Amino acid sequence: MNYSSPTSVVYQYRLLGFSDKWTTVSSSRRFAGYTNIPSGTYTFQVKCATGANEFSQPTEIEVVVDAYFYKTWWFALAMVAAVIIITIKIIRTRTKVLKLQKQDLEKQVSERTSDLKNKSEELSRQNEILFHQNEEISRQKAQLEQMTHKIQELTVDKLAFFTNITHEFRTPLTLIIGPIDRALKLSTNPKVIEQLNFVSRNSRHLLSLVNQLMDFRKVESGNMQISLTSGNFSSFIDDILLPFKAYAIEHNINLRLFKHLPNSYIMFDREAMTKIFTNLLGNAIKFTPEGGQVSIYTASLRQPDRLYICVSDSGSGIVKEDIEKIFNSFYQSKGKENVKVSGQSGTGIGLYLCKRLANLLGGDITAKNNRKRGASFRMMIPLTSVESEPVSPVTNLVDGTIYDDSDDDHISSLTGIKTTVLIVEDNSDMRQYIHSILSDTYLVLEASGGKDALKLLRTRTIDLILSDLTMPEMDGIQLAKTVKSDIDISHIPFIMLTAKTARDAQLESLKSGIDDYILKPFDEDMLKAKIETVIENRRRYQQKFRSEMDSDALNIADDSNDKRFIEKALKIIKENYKNSYYEVTEFVEQMGMSKTLVNKKMQSLTQQSAGQFIRNYRLKIAKELLIKNRISRNMNISEIAYEVGFNDPKYFSRCFTKHFNATPSSFLGEAE
Repeated sequence: MNYSSPTSVVYQYRLLGFSDKWTTVSSSRRFAGYTNIPSGTYTFQVKCATGANEFSQPTEIEVVVDAYFYKTWWFALAMVAAVIIITIKIIRTRTKVLKLQKQDLEKQVSERTSDLKNKSEELSRQNEILFHQNEEISRQKAQLEQMTHKIQELTVDKLAFFTNITHEFRTPLTLIIGPIDRALKLSTNPKVIEQLNFVSRNSRHLLSLVNQLMDFRKVESGNMQISLTSGNFSSFIDDILLPFKAYAIEHNINLRLFKHLPNSYIMFDREAMTKIFTNLLGNAIKFTPEGGQVSIYTASLRQPDRLYICVSDSGSGIVKEDIEKIFNSFYQSKGKENVKVSGQSGTGIGLYLCKRLANLLGGDITAKNNRKRGASFRMMIPLTSVESEPVSPVTNLVDGTIYDDSDDDHISSLTGIKTTVLIVEDNSDMRQYIHSILSDTYLVLEASGGKDALKLLRTRTIDLILSDLTMPEMDGIQLAKTVKSDIDISHIPFIMLTAKTARDAQLESLKSGIDDYILKPFDEDMLKAKIETVIENRRRYQQKFRSEMDSDALNIADDSNDKRFIEKALKIIKENYKNSYYEVTEFVEQMGMSKTLVNKKMQSLTQQSAGQFIRNYRLKIAKELLIKNRISRNMNISEIAYEVGFNDPKYFSRCFTKHFNATPSSFLGEAE
């Protein structure tokens, strides 16, 4: 190397085995550095050059790079040995643990098996207990069913007791009210009159509450029935207002009535409307202070036809929270002052009855506060107008029962109208022939077959059926069986026309329930005679029944609906005839039919209305008692009258004399 000019020296170096490329550096850098050299033996070569001279021969040094200890073979061997030893240790430890776990599992399995065995035994024991319990439950269920049946029977008995005890209340109340009214007429002492008026008002109020309880029971049991009859609704309202006008004047309340009824004659239920008006007017006056005003509005509305009724007062109104509850049974407002009339508070029944009656009439009733003061009750029900005033029997409200005062010998419910005969014949010529024979004597209707006849029977009042035996679709025997099985029309006499002379055909006709049969061809006089005979026989049986009040007197088949109807009616009246306040309404309710149907069947079978039936049964019992007392003289006429349900002995004597054409005293006098 030349050291005469060291700054001009240029060096080149390389590390053979790692890199074959020469690295040139200046004289200022006199070192070489390598990184990341793998372990092994390398040759480091260095050469230099001065100026323009060529590089000298390289000088070389052998460099040995030792490997890290973890890259040596012995370290790798040690690691392999360590892994093997650790693996063996882990395997042994795991084997030991698994063995212990196996022993523990076997122990747990044994313990659990024992527990399951014990539990299985316990479950078996419990199953046996449950089996016995199920048997006990079944036995108790059967007992509960028996108790439920008994409770139902007790409920029926309770309702019957409720009705009977209510009737018992009415009897003494009426006996209180009657003497008080008589005393009011006889008394001249102002103080006594004042006290008697006080007692009279409260007695009538109590009687009204008893009547409401009876109506409540009817509504709850579903026995309240609606019977629409035609009448003058305007006059009806005027009559309803009469008793309220006196009270309104006494308390300085202005009672106003507004009516807009172009046709006053409509179909309505008098009893139901009376209850509704009485409750609504009573409440309106009760909550109206002196100097106030109560207004009644009635109007007929069109499209659809509705009857609008509104009762409005100028009282304190209804508490907002009570409007939705005011029609609930036994509900009374607690959010306002309890206004009382005659010292009596409400029961919570009246408005409930109004609501239910309005619903039964096919309408509804609502309550609403007026804008300024007071409240209004508004009712809307269907409206059916009639063209003229109907002809109705005169009624007499004596001893608490409504009776028809028409003559007992009255033959038909259609006074002055001919007996209606329905001809059922598929042959039009035969129908016309029979029509020509009967039209002078009877009102004749025609039907071409059994089905058409049934439609007429259910829409028209028919007094006798004259039917052919052989007809398409429904023959005469099928029609007769259908009529006799329908309680609504089973009372109508039935005559069969037949061309079959065979005994079997005639026997089958009679078994179907007909009253008689006529063979074709027939003589017109024979036809008239047969019809007159059936009607006359029915009349004689009815007269005999009115005298004896025995179902056998009517000569009705024992297994017929009509016989069961009469026997049921006799049984009911036998149980109630002593109760002087037993009314037609209660009788109809116990019969389980509508008032119209009961009267219709009574009139056809016995030529009596329901009221006459009750009265005549009482008279029959009275006659028996009079005959029995001819010798014993244990009871006088008045006592006998009271015993059979008459409150007025004089009225009893008039009815008895008219019915038997002899006075009660003459019956007793015959024993002398």
